[in-house]
Amino acid sequence: MIATALPALQLDRSAVFKTPVPHSHLPIAVSPVHPQQATQTVPVPATTFGGAPYTVGPTVTPTTTKPEAEEHIAVDPLNSKLLVAAISDFSLRSGFNTTKYVVSTTNGGAGSWVQRFVPRNSSGLLVTSDGAVWQANSDPVVAIDKLGNVYLADLSIAVSNTGNATNDGLYVSVGNVSTGVQFTASTTHPVLTHLSATSVSEDKPWIAADNSSNATTTGHVYAAWAHFPATSDMIFFSRSTNHGGSWSSPIQVSAPAQNGAVQGAQVAVGPQGQVYVAYEVFFVGNKRQQFLAKSTNGGLSFSTPVAITPLFNELTFHSNYRKNSFPALAVNPSTGFTYVLYADQPSTTLGAQVEFIRSTTAGGTTFTAPIVINGSSAGQQFFPAITADSSGVIHTSWFDTRNSTSGASQYDIFASRSLNNGGTWSPNARVTPSIINAATSSFIGDYAGIAALGGFAHPVWTNGGFNNGQLQTSTLH
Repeated sequence: MIATALPALQLDRSAVFKTPVPHSHLPIAVSPVHPQQATQTVPVPATTFGGAPYTVGPTVTPTTTKPEAEEHIAVDPLNSKLLVAAISDFSLRSGFNTTKYVVSTTNGGAGSWVQRFVPRNSSGLLVTSDGAVWQANSDPVVAIDKLGNVYLADLSIAVSNTGNATNDGLYVSVGNVSTGVQFTASTTHPVLTHLSATSVSEDKPWIAADNSSNATTTGHVYAAWAHFPATSDMIFFSRSTNHGGSWSSPIQVSAPAQNGAVQGAQVAVGPQGQVYVAYEVFFVGNKRQQFLAKSTNGGLSFSTPVAITPLFNELTFHSNYRKNSFPALAVNPSTGFTYVLYADQPSTTLGAQVEFIRSTTAGGTTFTAPIVINGSSAGQQFFPAITADSSGVIHTSWFDTRNSTSGASQYDIFASRSLNNGGTWSPNARVTPSIINAATSSFIGDYAGIAALGGFAHPVWTNGGFNNGQLQTSTLH
């Protein structure tokens, strides 16, 4: 389905929220919950399940500090055993978040991970190549290219004496697998930054490396994020053609008519170097819709964004932590089909569910109707992650409360894969061996990640967020 014009429904600019969490002891800003909740107008069928579920390896905890929340992972496209993951860690400086990254060279096994914090000075403050000093950083995302360059995108945040963020910047740190993936201040480069107090801010970045067969664009790196110019916001995009050393002036990808009502951008690259950016638009009545823009010239320009989902409902189930329905985006590196996964809460009487769509053609921007890939309607399913490996298999994971006896305060991680372009899905596999207790935690992140290559998949999650949670992972095959 595809929209040729914006829906007539009014945009809801009051519902958009900024995602950085600058301090673990400060209240978390949550998106407003609107009581209006209509049943989705387009029925969402369950998928057909078949084949064998994942075989789940033991849970591994790569870090030793806590609390931690908001995690992502990438695999070296030329070495399935090399993994890099990152998470926001709140153990330093009285709880200010600091990105921690971990590296495994043995397929993610226990005891194989090396953990480090991003560059800091002698006072423990965060430092970047432009000489700035920052109190916190947030929203880490990682990518690896075919040359072994590792990219870590996150926000650096300045905080006042009262604990409030005053300004921030989007940076990308660059390391290489040949030197053990060590990021330094001199290799932490600004994409768009504000070095003094301002009402302008950057938020919710995502990053992708071009590992395509396109000789013109392979090796490029792309970033997409939400740019907040004081009272509005829009989806921005920038690219680097020199392996993250410098970045182009940002361009707007979202439609100007949507300004102030967009969030949750993700970027992905197709096998011929196509660049895709997906993001969510907020409408009144608690309605949401995912949009997609495409570039065929290496990110120099983008097509007009089109709606790729029906209107659906934002998540309103009760929880102490915030949640969202932002899209998770992937492109099949073998076939070129594009996939989006997102959470929807069809009605007040039904829980949140994970819904999958794919492009109807390789490289296309018209999408199939959504299907539900969680095999149980019990509880809530949210924070989905998706990837496709070089053999064309689609891998997914998500947070899931189907086994909880305490509402949304307890959750597991579940996973499913498709071997036939989303036609059928494997029975849901429970990844976590025992249920996670978030208790009254006000933050368990805004997203998670999954990476896959060589017949293995590696989801990452936090086992509790602010309730002493840590980065965890497992190897699935």
